[in-house]
Amino acid sequence: MTPELATKRLILVVGKGGVGRSTVAAAIAGQLADQGKRTLLFETNANDRFGNYFDKPAVGTQLVQLANNLWAVNATPASALEEYGLMVLRWKSVYEMVFENRVTKAFLRAIPGLDDYALLGKAWFHTTEEKKGKPVWDTVVFDMPASGHAFSMLRVPWVIVDTVPEGPLTRDARTVKDLLTDPRRTAAVLVTLAEEMPVNEAIELETKLMGLGINPQQLVVNQVYPEHFPPGGPLARVLDTLIAAEPQLGSPLAEVTAHASLSRDRRTLNAHYLHELAKRAKTPVVELPMVFAKTLGSKEIRALGHWMRS
Repeated sequence: MTPELATKRLILVVGKGGVGRSTVAAAIAGQLADQGKRTLLFETNANDRFGNYFDKPAVGTQLVQLANNLWAVNATPASALEEYGLMVLRWKSVYEMVFENRVTKAFLRAIPGLDDYALLGKAWFHTTEEKKGKPVWDTVVFDMPASGHAFSMLRVPWVIVDTVPEGPLTRDARTVKDLLTDPRRTAAVLVTLAEEMPVNEAIELETKLMGLGINPQQLVVNQVYPEHFPPGGPLARVLDTLIAAEPQLGSPLAEVTAHASLSRDRRTLNAHYLHELAKRAKTPVVELPMVFAKTLGSKEIRALGHWMRS
């Protein structure tokens, strides 16, 4: 994690589903909190993992504290719209009359992209939130949806500015757009695995984000297998000998050999796609090691955060 990343107001963590975006987002947020920054870990419509990651109950639509200097919220379109409505209309009873009647609900459902814009707008609001004249949050770490959905969400302000007549909606959309494209305040962190489909999707997403003017600051390659058997080394030669004798091996040596062979094969695959990323990606690449644990808790998340910082 570069020193520059720690200065941002908004960190967008994006990537293909299943690559460990939430793990990386939690590791970044945990490190920022450990540095003394008041950090909000923001997710949307998620099957929450942050609670487990910090040994707490699952995160819901209300702000909860996960650790010292670290809070989290799992926003939904409904909760984001309600929060916005209450900010504008001030009174719960007035909000319910305006937003909870059947006609208004039908109208809101008919607006394309409104759900995504409500969630993106809530993240933006938290970057501007103040109390007694001071920012409530030093940094908001946004664990975004899977890459295709995330890009559609990020594009909404551009669509509004280009298509909606000038007014309050376009004014706010322009403000959100300015935040997203300001490298002094916002950074994108791409997350991938060193495998064919995730790498291709990460490169495609990098190109799309740059097209919007959002320049990724880091490309995190998650779950990289260790190099236990360097080619030509003594351990590799021992493994080759065991593989050749595998039909005659008994338990547990046969199982150990199979696991060792799998580890080397995964490392070879990872190395190939790390080389591909080095050739094709414009964003600096950071590797995170595979964590061999049944579940990830605060110990593992903090270890990954320290690894990113080192």
